[in-house]
Amino acid sequence: MYFSEIITILVVIGLVVVLYKDYLRAAFAFLITAFLFLILQIIKPEEFLAGLANKQIIVIFLLIALTAGIQKNIGTGFFFRLFSQKLGPTAFRFRMMMLVSSLSAVLNNTPVVAFMIPYVKEWAAVNKYPASRFLIPLSYSTILGGMITVIGTSTNLVLNGLISQYGLPLLGFQDFFFLGLLVTVLGIIYLGFFSHLLLPNREENRQEVIQHLNEYLVETYVPSGSKMVGKTIKEAGLRNLKEIFLAEISRDGQEISPVSPKEVLRVGDKLFFTGNTKAILSLIQEENGLSLPEESHVNQNAFFQLTEAVVPASSSLIGEKVKNSDFRKRYQASIISIHRNGEIIKGNIGETRLQAGDLLLMLTGKNTLQSDQPKDLIIVTLQGEIQPERKHGKKLPSLLAIAVLVLGISGVMDLFMAAFTGIIILYVFKVLNLATLRKSVDLDLLLILVSSLAIGVALKNSGAANLMVEGILFLTNGSGEMLSLVVLFAITLLLTSLITNAAAVSIMFPLALEMGTQLGQPLTPFFVTIAFAASGDFMTPIGYQTNLMVMGPGNYKFRDYFKVGLPLTVVYTITVLMFVKWFYGLD
Repeated sequence: MYFSEIITILVVIGLVVVLYKDYLRAAFAFLITAFLFLILQIIKPEEFLAGLANKQIIVIFLLIALTAGIQKNIGTGFFFRLFSQKLGPTAFRFRMMMLVSSLSAVLNNTPVVAFMIPYVKEWAAVNKYPASRFLIPLSYSTILGGMITVIGTSTNLVLNGLISQYGLPLLGFQDFFFLGLLVTVLGIIYLGFFSHLLLPNREENRQEVIQHLNEYLVETYVPSGSKMVGKTIKEAGLRNLKEIFLAEISRDGQEISPVSPKEVLRVGDKLFFTGNTKAILSLIQEENGLSLPEESHVNQNAFFQLTEAVVPASSSLIGEKVKNSDFRKRYQASIISIHRNGEIIKGNIGETRLQAGDLLLMLTGKNTLQSDQPKDLIIVTLQGEIQPERKHGKKLPSLLAIAVLVLGISGVMDLFMAAFTGIIILYVFKVLNLATLRKSVDLDLLLILVSSLAIGVALKNSGAANLMVEGILFLTNGSGEMLSLVVLFAITLLLTSLITNAAAVSIMFPLALEMGTQLGQPLTPFFVTIAFAASGDFMTPIGYQTNLMVMGPGNYKFRDYFKVGLPLTVVYTITVLMFVKWFYGLD
């Protein structure tokens, strides 16, 4: 009798488990789920393909490209000047949070965090504070600021995409602005005054590795008379070694990293290997022409370019073994250590499968890994010269683009047209080009968003949403819409803590729609409830990409998020539910 409903619920539960356990890459898991619903004829092909033409989904990609252009045009001088001041830690935390929450209201919050991490770490290092005291507040304040407008987080745009598929009135400026501003102010006050009491005072991963560099790098040299002199790296048998790899060569005070297989060895070259240090020593004992120096230069660290990078949730590296990823050729860098959940991963680096949130400490050449729109790696070490702050005239393209965007956010202008116009402005002023626009199209993100919309439709079409809502209403025993909203908020919050926010809002949308319909109430408060709940992941690093992004650079453990996030979640939940009750006049 309930075959299609139960099958749909089981498939969605399976998706949640796969995402939580990280069995499959997220985009592939979503695509398989949507394909199953197509096979089961719960959704039609045109319902799946409708996501590709969904206006709100297209707006997400336009905003990503627009954000990249605005950041490029403004330059970095402003941020360097702001963070170089000798502020106390509390004053700095407040200033940083007010800045990034404001930026997140008009720019997508993920690139805001990616852009800001190096500057926060730099300020902390210069002023001799651990970065762990500031990076969780950075992430949380961007999440809060993103709720002020419909464009601040992709969650809101995905929800509007679902709403538009049913021809219902979209959530507008007033549905986000007042409540978003309220939770942002309360959140910043809590994080500004109390987070330092709960945040760890933890040493940076980079410093930890530098202090024990001999555990990660072994230095050798090519002595006079060595049979390796004049041979290329490949001819000398130093390519594709088991358990170890050649990370860098130091020659006459210059570093060569990564090392090409065609590089010719010379007398006096210092070769630095990383991996299983015992295997390196075994290599030397084979009398292949390498020797250990009497006085090691490893600890001096004078000629290394040490760079940190985070693997984001959208990275194509996720699930790949390092040795199979052609890492050195693709990124011109060699990994010397991988940190996950606050711990250094032991064992062979080449055999390690990379996961979202992994922090990589790498040896790189100068000016490598530079990218306007990083997808696979987000660099979190400040490199190179600080770009000087641009003169006001040169900032004109960004100011015009932001002005048009504000018109779109406030409803004066169609948001799609506002984002499109902003991109045209930046293109005309040669801030953006076709290459940058192409980079902004993240195929994984597109598959996730389109499949998410299809999953939401499947829950509605199959009757699974109706069945689940009937169960919720039975449990609440006719206690009114307010208690139903509390349950809806709690389920969405639990889901977003386990999986991604876009997936959580997609799964919960048909339930919110069905609940409002069955209770005979306006649908807007139900949609606003799941929008804020889906963006309220403050207790885990899993559900929101910005939380994952700061985990490695801040050397955080899972429990750190729970400790700081639990009080914030309580304040956030009470504020959202009480405001929705008052603003929409619910019983």
